[in-house]
Amino acid sequence: MSVNGYEIAGKTDPGKVRDRNEDSIGLLPELGLLVVADGMGGHNSGEVASGLAIETILNFAKKMLGGTKTVVPEGGDPKLSVPARQLAHFIKSANTVIFEKSRAYAKDHGMGTTVVAVLTAPEAITVAHVGDSRLYLLRNGVLQRLTEDHSLVMDQVKHGLITEEQAEKSQLQNILTRALGTEEKVEVDVQDHPVFSGDIFMLCSDGLTKMVSDREMVEVLSSPGTPQSWTDRFIEMANAAGGVDNVTVAIARASSDNKSGFTGFVRHLLGK
Repeated sequence: MSVNGYEIAGKTDPGKVRDRNEDSIGLLPELGLLVVADGMGGHNSGEVASGLAIETILNFAKKMLGGTKTVVPEGGDPKLSVPARQLAHFIKSANTVIFEKSRAYAKDHGMGTTVVAVLTAPEAITVAHVGDSRLYLLRNGVLQRLTEDHSLVMDQVKHGLITEEQAEKSQLQNILTRALGTEEKVEVDVQDHPVFSGDIFMLCSDGLTKMVSDREMVEVLSSPGTPQSWTDRFIEMANAAGGVDNVTVAIARASSDNKSGFTGFVRHLLGK
């Protein structure tokens, strides 16, 4: 779907091994919002957690975005842009909902989920995330990861104990250092990024990154197609490679007419 200067599409798939799909996806193209969550927990608690995250974030977005007045959450970091404060507020609210439910129901105790959310605007995108679901940018044929995993192996990489290549193959890569809903409070990483003509942004769960290499991502996103066709192709590739996990992909492509660049980005940061 093409809305507000972006083509947006997304899809989730259980993969070839798992009985249930604990990933969830939420798209509100009319508000420029894309969200991917990858749940964890016993029984069906993973899908409960990821579903609650998506539901809560989308509900808050519908109430606070797209109106005639800009709604700024109270208590947010004043150094952040307005969209960044809004997105962080949505995710922290989801954390509270999941945490309270996990305390109320014994079967859901300890459940949690990753989340990566993007709010698009003509001049910039705002990304917020917790966990190891990722956001990638393809610009001029170069792929860049815009999020940093909150995981044990990424901490080891940062401290020089292992390389990124070793991290991708580590048996410990599923151990998260931060997740949504597992603690009463959560720290949300939030950033704004400028948008240029033809930029492609891809959100995904680790069911894709385990199965599809960066090189293959560049090949698909550089090929003729649409966000919908690329999304379908990525899920086919993940399943063809074994589909060991649920896989979720959401893609937003900026219009080729986008000329805002850094001037528009500065206006975005200043709230103008």
